[in-house]
Amino acid sequence: MDLSPSPEQRLLIESARTFLARTCPIEHVRAMEADERGFDPEHWRQITALGWTGLTLPATLAGSGQSFFDLALLLEEAGRVLLPEPLLVTCGIAAPLLLACDDGEERRRCLRAIATGGAVVTLALLEPDGRDEWQESALDARHDNGAIRLRGIKRLVPFAPHADVVLVPARLADEGTCLLSVANDAPGVSRRRQRVFGLDPVYEMRFDDVRVPPQAMIAHGDTAAAAIESARLHAAVASLAYLAGAAARALEMTVEYADTRVQFGRPIGAFQAVAHRCVDMLSDVEALRYLVYQAAWSLATGQSSEVEVGVAKAYGNEALRRIFANAHQVHGAIGFSTEYDLQLFTRRAKAAELQWGSTAVHRERVARAMGL
Repeated sequence: MDLSPSPEQRLLIESARTFLARTCPIEHVRAMEADERGFDPEHWRQITALGWTGLTLPATLAGSGQSFFDLALLLEEAGRVLLPEPLLVTCGIAAPLLLACDDGEERRRCLRAIATGGAVVTLALLEPDGRDEWQESALDARHDNGAIRLRGIKRLVPFAPHADVVLVPARLADEGTCLLSVANDAPGVSRRRQRVFGLDPVYEMRFDDVRVPPQAMIAHGDTAAAAIESARLHAAVASLAYLAGAAARALEMTVEYADTRVQFGRPIGAFQAVAHRCVDMLSDVEALRYLVYQAAWSLATGQSSEVEVGVAKAYGNEALRRIFANAHQVHGAIGFSTEYDLQLFTRRAKAAELQWGSTAVHRERVARAMGL
């Protein structure tokens, strides 16, 4: 199969790179790390106006009808500049989850709001006792006089206080998994910012007898479980696409530094040991990009994608560690300085390595899928 971007996809890449270079300099990333919201609403409106939020949604829901592969290309460009706006969580995680559910009024409302209104939609998946995002949801949900009552905790929920909709998987008594849309201002919902290595705006959410109307039920039973599993696969690939862009930019920064840093009368890039590290970085970046493209194509074409996603994630976790270790070896002490930009990329790469399943988990999933 040929995974090279088509002329139309190349145009998407070039236009995205031009726009992001102009509107998302590294100063914006630093500013958003210190911002309580974590993103700039005006910049998010500009992104929505470009049609990016509706890229993979069907025309019947005011989208462009493009594929998840197109979104992966776009997220790769977002990763090159460390875009802090909620494109990844809304379009790479929440939208695929909703698309995998059966049609319904609440589902259509959420997807239309993403495509046309730039609604921020996030997913509250990880729980206190969960090993990772692949653990089954255990948040307690019960029928209560015509409503559904929620009780429990979710952790590391992106953009929780500022999301228009929070998608909450739960365990409905006697009915199995369910997926609910919960409004941020619902009585009983509380949030607390969690400090994480990447300084992402993630929160612990508490649901203290939160009552949601029955129409907030998007899916339940086997349908909900299958949709959540599909969302996990999409989320793993979407985050890898973002980090593939970040890794490519880190490689460029490292080569630029090796070309300009002079020791013993010549650029350090002229020394074989330094050049070898840059070549190793390039090999990992290109391999990671190919595996992300392969997994994104598999998801976009509706094939069984567990092997492709597992291989990409298992390799990606280790490749990202090697890429940034080599980048810091070439940069030396300056690479760890907060005044220097490399650490912004490194922190996010390390945080992403810990999300959506470890290397061991994905190797096991690949082995099972292959019947080993």
